[in-house]
Amino acid sequence: MALLILIPPSPAQSTVPVVSGAFFSNVPATGDTYGAGESVTALLTFSRSVRVTGTPQLLLTIGSTTRRANFTTTDASRRVANFSYTVRATDVDSDGISIGANALTLNGGTIQDRSTGTNAMLGLGSFAVADSTTRKVNGAATVPAVNAVTIASRPTSGAAYGAGERIAVQVGFQIPVTVTGSPQLALTLGTVTRQAGYASGSGTQTLTFHYTVQATDADSNGISVGATALALNAGTIQSGAGTNATLSLGTRAITNAASHQVDGSSATAPAVNAVTVSSAPVSGSTYGAGERITVQVGFQIPVAVTGTPQLALTIGTVTRQAGYASGSGTTALTFAYTVQAADSDSDGLSVGASALALNGGTIQSLTGTNATLGLGSHAIANAADHQVDGSSATAPTVSSVTLSSSPASGDTYGAGETIEVEVGFQIAVTVTGTPQLALTIGTSTGQ
Repeated sequence: MALLILIPPSPAQSTVPVVSGAFFSNVPATGDTYGAGESVTALLTFSRSVRVTGTPQLLLTIGSTTRRANFTTTDASRRVANFSYTVRATDVDSDGISIGANALTLNGGTIQDRSTGTNAMLGLGSFAVADSTTRKVNGAATVPAVNAVTIASRPTSGAAYGAGERIAVQVGFQIPVTVTGSPQLALTLGTVTRQAGYASGSGTQTLTFHYTVQATDADSNGISVGATALALNAGTIQSGAGTNATLSLGTRAITNAASHQVDGSSATAPAVNAVTVSSAPVSGSTYGAGERITVQVGFQIPVAVTGTPQLALTIGTVTRQAGYASGSGTTALTFAYTVQAADSDSDGLSVGASALALNGGTIQSLTGTNATLGLGSHAIANAADHQVDGSSATAPTVSSVTLSSSPASGDTYGAGETIEVEVGFQIAVTVTGTPQLALTIGTSTGQ
């Protein structure tokens, strides 16, 4: 009599992905305890590469409460899935976070083998995590505190900022912070104090502050940022749970940053440092009649624009003028041109070194210094992906439909309220007469 022995396939041989590891991939910002606003990141490894759809969740046991860490991404191998949870002010766990054997849930999504589409087994088995003592939680205890101060900008030339240049200083916290209003950071420039205004970073651990050098500013020793430089200015800086940040910079203060001197008497002329064709043809590499070509011209410092400067585009053997469209107050100006039926360029449009012209307007630094208009080495010759064939008329087609108004109260429009709908096209369109859009409201149609 023959004896048949069946041996189940090992995880490596099976086409069914199974969990082969579970661990936390980050640590608390300070000590062994996460505070409110900190992210807890957990990783699950699988025996095979997986495809994840939707937002599966990993249940974390924090004290006596279950919290849901949402799936965020997989690594390059597609075998490691990341899950993240942000600690709340009410979360407390003095023993450490746990991950149970049945903690992985699909939450309406899927986790499947990338090759076969076979559903993964969700159990963690022996890879469950019990009371990770190095990852305790006390959501009420963490106060955002400064852990880094960095001058993130560089002078355009040498070690000194000139008039019109922007100084950027970044203030880092040990946990993410939320900003309201316009906090300020005091910069000591020589014997005077200048206020750098809050620019960006709310919701992250790093806040950026900006100050534009004035003609009277001077500091031959280098910028200083004192320990008490950070001020709310009637705004707020708080943890995600609403705990006010400690504003002192402490030992992170900066004294006489030698590579960041200031000489406002040396006016900095804005100069072009990039030219990019920022649009793309609707079809292939060739623009048709009616399509808009946009080109961005970048400067090394912010510029202010008045009037209608122009940028000359060489299309075949003719020159067309792209008009200034937007960007004043920033470092990037956008110019736009609409292709005409007679335009043709099989090699790709070009932008010459002397293409930028004021056309009666101005381009200046924020302190009034005229920009240098030459594009220099940033000129573009025969951009192959931006050919032109105006004889090929491009038909406008709808690219989006958006309900752009909102009810005055709640989610329901009342009598007399206006409903606005925006219909977007992939190219600019001209309207005559009074076209209508039919709205289905209940069982009726309104125009």
